[in-house]
Amino acid sequence: MRLWSKWKKGGALLANVLQRQGIDPKAAAARDRFKQILDDAEAEADTRLAREQQDTGPLSRDERNTRWEALFFEEIRARARDYAQSARNQRKN
Repeated sequence: MRLWSKWKKGGALLANVLQRQGIDPKAAAARDRFKQILDDAEAEADTRLAREQQDTGPLSRDERNTRWEALFFEEIRARARDYAQSARNQRKN
């Protein structure tokens, strides 16, 4: 489930957010960062979920998977926006 979510759903979301931010996801610079953004988002979603579970207690498998996916998508959106802003700033310079 996680690997499928990461590449199929996460990849599609990342491409969509980058496009909305004016970045061509197929461009060489974006491709180099694409995997890094997904990997970083996955790691941060894992960390955030572990912290949440310390505070709230364990979740069922389905609840954990659903919550992880929501955190993962939040991280993708934030990282894609940051990347797009950085790319726009580099173009200005």
